[in-house]
Amino acid sequence: MTRARRGLMLSVLLFSCSGGTGPTSGILNAKLSSLRADDGAVLFTITGGPVESVEAVSGIVHSAQIDANTLRVVITGNLSAGAIARVRIADLTQDSHYSAAVNQVAARATYVQRDPGQYSITLAP
Repeated sequence: MTRARRGLMLSVLLFSCSGGTGPTSGILNAKLSSLRADDGAVLFTITGGPVESVEAVSGIVHSAQIDANTLRVVITGNLSAGAIARVRIADLTQDSHYSAAVNQVAARATYVQRDPGQYSITLAP
């Protein structure tokens, strides 16, 4: 095989490999619907795929990996309705596979448990 032919084949291979796009990581906003102005802690579970990281919009976040596709998250602080966290996933095209469920909610000053069924949390880009 001639040097020119090898160079042409290498160029074709490189061009064909570089044209494709792979997964693009991105952020899902975790939005809490809250009924009370004095919510101080929420425990929720994210399922549907791997999570790279979770960052609280305000307050403090702690998380525990339950399995490869399940993450349990606690956020404490002055919580209110709206975005409470940014969830980074590896492939934003898979965002519809992810969901979140509220497990527990507590009042800020008294730590009184609230009915988690009165809250919902959504994940959206």
